[in-house]
Amino acid sequence: MTVKKTQGNKALAEDDVFTFEWNGKTYTLPKFGNWPMGLFRRVRKLDDADATFTILETVASPEVLAVIDEMTPDEFGKIMSDWQAHAGVTLGESGSSSS
Repeated sequence: MTVKKTQGNKALAEDDVFTFEWNGKTYTLPKFGNWPMGLFRRVRKLDDADATFTILETVASPEVLAVIDEMTPDEFGKIMSDWQAHAGVTLGESGSSSS
């Protein structure tokens, strides 16, 4: 069976993009969780911090990563929370006992 990769060939719909502002500029990330299954597989056993940065290093542009590197932990946490909320995702409510 042949699988065509079409996502790279089409423009993302507005709902498929999360937008945030930093120092007067606008940046985007793909919709939270809208990733290939291979990425989910790669991060499934990582701790939260490693999984978060593995995902970001995979889906974010170098420009977005540079902006994230300038943020304080609180600013970064707000962006991550807003990114998840944009997709209707709230981590930690799956019933897991990791807390």
